[in-house]
Amino acid sequence: MDILRRADRLAAAAPDGEDSAGAELERLRAQVAVLESERAALWWAIHHDELTGLANRRLLNTVGPALLREATRYAVVVLDLNGFKPVNDHFGHAVGDEVLCTVGRRLSGCLVGDLAVRLSGDEFAAVLTESSLGGAHHDFSALVGAIWQAVAQPMNIGGNRLAVTASIGVTTGTREPATMTELIRRADLAMYHAKSNRHCSYIAWDQL
Repeated sequence: MDILRRADRLAAAAPDGEDSAGAELERLRAQVAVLESERAALWWAIHHDELTGLANRRLLNTVGPALLREATRYAVVVLDLNGFKPVNDHFGHAVGDEVLCTVGRRLSGCLVGDLAVRLSGDEFAAVLTESSLGGAHHDFSALVGAIWQAVAQPMNIGGNRLAVTASIGVTTGTREPATMTELIRRADLAMYHAKSNRHCSYIAWDQL
């Protein structure tokens, strides 16, 4: 950075032990640290959901493709909550926001080194790779089932025992991936299929 180069020039030009040059150097380095901190905070704000702290759609489109290219197999998941609107309407938006935060924590808690995303409203997504497979989750079917169960666990918020479930759509692959937009579209279509057939299953798999 220009500020650091200026500081280095000052340090090289100053006689040994000159206090004023040392003080200027420290001041410039502190200024650089502040600028770097502000830049990191701005990057985080641009790429994350303000409420839940999860990645947002921008970060999904930025980081998701790299995760897929590095994976030998992957799954892209879209989740839409069931029962969230009555909670929001009856208990208020503050409680509804805490429900969304709890769902976000539960979703990210099921992943290891993979990406959990809040798309908008009560819709979430995740990019799953082999990184999250292990233990009881030996395949994506088991992992997606664990995500569904984690979301469905009752939660205590503001003295109220609440519960929501999720309709989940999944698309998988083992070769060069389609675009992230296309994968989300496929998972989204599967999710709507799950939502319309909830008496059969809350989870639907893309068949394309």
